[in-house]
Amino acid sequence: MDTKKHYKLYKDGKKWCVMTIAAVASVIGLATTANADDTDTTTSPVQTAQVADNSNVVELPQSNAESVQTISNPASQNIENENSNSSFIPDDKSTTPVQPQSAQEKTGWVNENNNWTYYNNGQVTNGRDYTYLPTINGEGHSWYLVDNGVVQSGVQQWAGSYYDFDANNNYQRVDNNYVQSQWGDWYLFGNDGRIQTGVQQWAGTYYYFDPTTYLRVDNDYRQSQWGDWYLFGNDGRILTGVQQWAGSYYYFDPTTYLRVDNDYRQSQWGDWYLFGNDGRILSGLQNWKGQTYYFDPSTFKKVVNSDVTVNGTKYHLDNDGIAKAVSNVDAKVDKALSQRGVPYVWGGNTPAGFDCSGLVQWAYGLGSSYRTTYQQATLGAHKRDVINAPKGSLLFFGSDGAPYHVAISLGDGSYVHAPEPGDVVKIGYSKYFTPSFYITM
Repeated sequence: MDTKKHYKLYKDGKKWCVMTIAAVASVIGLATTANADDTDTTTSPVQTAQVADNSNVVELPQSNAESVQTISNPASQNIENENSNSSFIPDDKSTTPVQPQSAQEKTGWVNENNNWTYYNNGQVTNGRDYTYLPTINGEGHSWYLVDNGVVQSGVQQWAGSYYDFDANNNYQRVDNNYVQSQWGDWYLFGNDGRIQTGVQQWAGTYYYFDPTTYLRVDNDYRQSQWGDWYLFGNDGRILTGVQQWAGSYYYFDPTTYLRVDNDYRQSQWGDWYLFGNDGRILSGLQNWKGQTYYFDPSTFKKVVNSDVTVNGTKYHLDNDGIAKAVSNVDAKVDKALSQRGVPYVWGGNTPAGFDCSGLVQWAYGLGSSYRTTYQQATLGAHKRDVINAPKGSLLFFGSDGAPYHVAISLGDGSYVHAPEPGDVVKIGYSKYFTPSFYITM
């Protein structure tokens, strides 16, 4: 008994297919027999299958078969050929259409060229937006500033202000921090992330940020957003105590940080200084709480236990620094007394040598119109009670119209004068050399 293979053409939808049927051939029941001598054993590739119209039998060439037996199959009698004129079956490479594999759609965060881009079903959002998305690190959701889907970092403009987004912290918005921008400048951001201007508290002190540039202001006196003025130092910090500014010194209260006007304040190094109505430090003679004090023009400190002369007036400064004016007369008398021992020189009116009228002119600061004894006698009314002549009055010797000598009264019957050639400036006494009249200066 031999096993034979047969091939049946059948229709599956609109496709024609070939089915192999194995059958047992026996001598009995065979309609025909195949003689091995009639079979071509030459090997040849299969190209196509021939289909005979109106035939229930399909024969396919078989390259390695010794014989092919035609089998009558009742099942094949129902085959219908939609294309009755077609006698070829296509190659098996074309029997099953091959669909191209579509590229995988991008979704979620994708790192492209070192930038994170968010895709939603292969699409990115257009424009700039601050949106709530899954986090880049995959831990929940958060807010991101994206531009055409690309997450933004550093200082960015958004919604009429500026914000900073930290690439090292999952691109989150920066709140309450002073950070360096991508171009190198530093900016302060508040508790809502917005960039800050004006006076702001940061790191235990106060700073000022320019409303136009947003940069920290150093070494300047600026007006705050609420109207008060403050001084900021070379590191931007608000300043207190005595500070140098615009060619002078000012004092800023350690509690309010405001400039102090019209007050006497202790500096941060312990010394006391007086500040005026424009806040500037004061020097020279100054009135404070009903008293007069003198402040050194170089050190600005109050002077005590000393004598100073201001605008021709002599002042004595006591242990508290309170200034008492020494009368002009006393000052002039003291000035004359300071020249005792200077030799008499005819026509002299300097500490190199004096005559009598020259000493008076120098001590009282008289002009050239009052150089001589005659001229000086015209400075006031002539009085005769010379024994009562007060201190500082001028004593004349001789007639009213032709005095020949002048001295300065010490108020106790004595006087200082330059007596005559060969002598020196010294003190004389009325009881020995009595003046004729006097005038009060």
